[in-house]
Amino acid sequence: MNPRKRKKRNSVIQIGTGPAAVKIYTMTRADGYSEHTLAWKEGGRRRRRSISCPDEAQVVAQQITVRLTNGIATGDEVTRRDIELLRYCEQLAARFDLSLTVAMEEWVHARKLAGEIPLCEAVKGHTEAQQNSFPPRTTAEVAEEFVASRAASGVSQAYVNSCRQNLKRFTERLPGQISEITVADINGFLTSLTTLAPVSKNCLRRTIVTMFSFAKKQGYIDPDRKTAAELSETFKVPEKEIEIFTPEEMQKLLLAAHARILPLMAIGAFSGIRNAEICKLRWEDIKWDRGHIEISGRIAKTRARRLVPLSENLKAWLAPWRDEQGPVVPIRDSSGALGDVAVKAGIPGGWRQNGLRHSFISYRVAETGDVARTSLEAGNSPKQVFRHYRAVVDEESAKAWFAITPPEGWVPNELPWPIRERIRRAVEAHRRKAG
Repeated sequence: MNPRKRKKRNSVIQIGTGPAAVKIYTMTRADGYSEHTLAWKEGGRRRRRSISCPDEAQVVAQQITVRLTNGIATGDEVTRRDIELLRYCEQLAARFDLSLTVAMEEWVHARKLAGEIPLCEAVKGHTEAQQNSFPPRTTAEVAEEFVASRAASGVSQAYVNSCRQNLKRFTERLPGQISEITVADINGFLTSLTTLAPVSKNCLRRTIVTMFSFAKKQGYIDPDRKTAAELSETFKVPEKEIEIFTPEEMQKLLLAAHARILPLMAIGAFSGIRNAEICKLRWEDIKWDRGHIEISGRIAKTRARRLVPLSENLKAWLAPWRDEQGPVVPIRDSSGALGDVAVKAGIPGGWRQNGLRHSFISYRVAETGDVARTSLEAGNSPKQVFRHYRAVVDEESAKAWFAITPPEGWVPNELPWPIRERIRRAVEAHRRKAG
């Protein structure tokens, strides 16, 4: 016999008596481990079973004794591991205040209802369906809430009005529940607007995207997915050459301009500030001694404060208003006035859309050769400036542009009497002091 397989008997324990007796023989193997062998008679035959754990061996021996005493046929006895597993399952069911029996009955019922679908997938689908039961909100209701929130946030009234007009068109076309609006619905709506240019369609789409983002935050649509508006298509804008004024044309425009509109034209031409921003400027924002115009966050389109250089020729054109206070532009809508000035000055083709800002950026890039600096002054991105304005004009034209000054003794057309009188007195005082 192999010495490794030799066993040494340590003890014998008997569970039960008579025909129901089960003996447990504990052996120490040659490798040092214990082995517990159960021995009993059943059905006229001697039976044996080896178990490594002493406690489990006693549990199984007790079960065999009970079975033999009650005359129960041979079966698989429960091991200690089976008992531990049973207790673990009972603990799991107890977490939900259920007995193990009830928990199993519930599982079987759910398993039948789920069919071939895994239970986890079935529960997940049900949960998502419950989460997607959003509060009923029509597009018109959400649009009204959104516009009100924009007005309360402090954005410009012009932006609020634009949102209201754009969304009115959208909600009239798609009046259903916002949670049911699809990408195809939005694409179809935008494509149907044949009278709008691609730029206008993209602007309208941006408003819709912003409204849908608002609806997501309010819990009206799925918060974990991209909105239908975000997934909708944008429209390609064809490349268009920018239109600028020549130095000669700008001189004619300024001399032909009415006093009410001239500050807007001069500031736009020689500082590049947007018309909408100029219309919000006050004379107090022009820092004459510091040499710049301050565009505060309340004025700037990007909501970022910036300082724009106040060139010497711009100072000359604005000199009559140096001591003024209040709004720089006293009229609300300047588009018609600008068109009239272009006709009066004899500009070929009339007024050029965004011509003042385009002209400034083009000439400023040529003058400084610094795209980043110009973009910072204009409140634009370097990418856009480099793409549209680089090499549009030469350096000589740039020098001529920023050398445009009013003729000696010039007074703006129809300058208000108080300003005219103040200038007259200042001139007389200067003459007396010189004499």
